[in-house]
Amino acid sequence: MKKIISLSICLLSLVSFSQQTPQRNLYGYNKYAINPAYAGASGCTQINFSHLNQWVQVEGAPLTSMISANSLIGKSMGVGGQVLVDQIGMIQQVSAMGSLSYGLSIRKNHNIRLGASIGYNQYRIDASDAIAFDAGDPIIEGGEQAGGTVNSNIGLLYQWKNLEIGIGSQQLIQSTSNLSFSGVDGFGLRRHFNGLVAYNQPIGTNWILTPSIYTKGTNNGYQLDINADATYKKYIFGGIGYRTSVGLIARAGIEVQDLFFIGYAYETPMSNIASYSSGSHEIILGIKFCKKKIKPEPEITEIKKEIPDTTNTLRNEEITKIPALDTIVITRVDTVYIEAAIEEVVEVKQNKAEKKDFVPVEKDILFEFDKAIVQKASFGALESIVNIMNTKSELKIALKGHTDAQGPENYNIMLSKNRVSAVRDFLIANGISSDRIVIEAFGEKVPIADNSSKEGRKLNRRVEVRFIEK
Repeated sequence: MKKIISLSICLLSLVSFSQQTPQRNLYGYNKYAINPAYAGASGCTQINFSHLNQWVQVEGAPLTSMISANSLIGKSMGVGGQVLVDQIGMIQQVSAMGSLSYGLSIRKNHNIRLGASIGYNQYRIDASDAIAFDAGDPIIEGGEQAGGTVNSNIGLLYQWKNLEIGIGSQQLIQSTSNLSFSGVDGFGLRRHFNGLVAYNQPIGTNWILTPSIYTKGTNNGYQLDINADATYKKYIFGGIGYRTSVGLIARAGIEVQDLFFIGYAYETPMSNIASYSSGSHEIILGIKFCKKKIKPEPEITEIKKEIPDTTNTLRNEEITKIPALDTIVITRVDTVYIEAAIEEVVEVKQNKAEKKDFVPVEKDILFEFDKAIVQKASFGALESIVNIMNTKSELKIALKGHTDAQGPENYNIMLSKNRVSAVRDFLIANGISSDRIVIEAFGEKVPIADNSSKEGRKLNRRVEVRFIEK
């Protein structure tokens, strides 16, 4: 029975346009494997090796091994490549593909990546051990054969805040391999479509819940995965899914020192071959290289001495040398503390003409939790920055947003960008020209403290404000 099943699978794969793309159970941990648009999407260089053993105890069941790598070049371009070996009964497929992707922002918080892959598939058939029911079968009599054909994939990725939607087509260009069996066209590639919808929902400071739906197939039918995954502190992963017409899938993974990843998935069949298969096993090993984190600038000694209120004493004095503000650092997300360092001494001389006061800023700016909304109680601190900008028209201001390492990386980048944008919008609304304001968003990439502690994370949730001479 096992040999009959194996032979039937092979024949169907060879002479028809059936489900041809390799099955995957750990695609959530290596999305580049299902869509070339994910090449470089993480901002890091990722290398993954996976091996899937389907339908254990069924002779000739599929064995799939794949190694893939992808990386970001510059700010927008992604590159990738993969080599796959797929063995099912007497048919072996070896394919190699290269990918390019490009990312762009169309509106605030709306990001799109486009990707494409091109490669070559080679097929080898060895029917020497097959059991023949028809003595005249051209495949059985053809002996060992090999042939190949060009393969291509395309993909699109859309991200908005915590939502991501990926759609793609595998084997976009339908073609037939050049096998030389008499009366048989060869192995035909049929266009396959796939789609992934996922939503990353932070729960508290440690957990992220990710419900998702993944589908793939041809016009003849589609297979649907309904998944629920959870992440704890971005290094422990787990989830469960249901695959239509198959059964349940359980998966788990762990990331070590933000560098190595190990994942495992088990698919248990609930129908069809459930009576004679003990399920499918898949394992993935990954390594990730991110850009070296920028070392923080040396800390400026905090001026403990309180600066007296000179509102009245400076009213009739002329300022001959304005103090230079070196760095203003906003050191919290929910409560942002500004500290100013003075490098030069204020020299004044008597003058009856009334001039604007110039007082260093030392106040708190408060944000709503997990939002980019400045609380009304903090408008006074922002107005102090407006006063400084109005006093010294030759200054520009740079706003650099940062977060701690909690939550998805893409979410943190957008959160830091939204917060610096909120400060910028306030300045513009109060008469500061937009060409005097520069903003940058770093997310979690440039920590100044250890993210493993609560106090360290508070220090990392910050916006740095620097005045720049034009």
